[in-house]
Amino acid sequence: MRNIHKLSFLTVGTLAFMLSACTPNHTLPPGEYERTETHVNKYGTKTETKTNTNVYYDEYGNKRAVQEVEKTTDPKGLMNKSTSKSTTTY
Repeated sequence: MRNIHKLSFLTVGTLAFMLSACTPNHTLPPGEYERTETHVNKYGTKTETKTNTNVYYDEYGNKRAVQEVEKTTDPKGLMNKSTSKSTTTY
């Protein structure tokens, strides 16, 4: 029974951390932020994700954020690199 409580605590803690990582725009101070993540899977496909976030206050004093995400996928040995872009306003 004691292990179940530890597991539940770890699960809740991990979930809280993951949720805060998904929505960092609400806690960031105003400014521009950039993050780049690169991953290569076991088949050699390289995926690079660039995230640019601009946090600001609008004319009514509300905190706003614009997040631009560019994801590039490049399979190993093939000439079919693809890029997708998206913009989200919070």
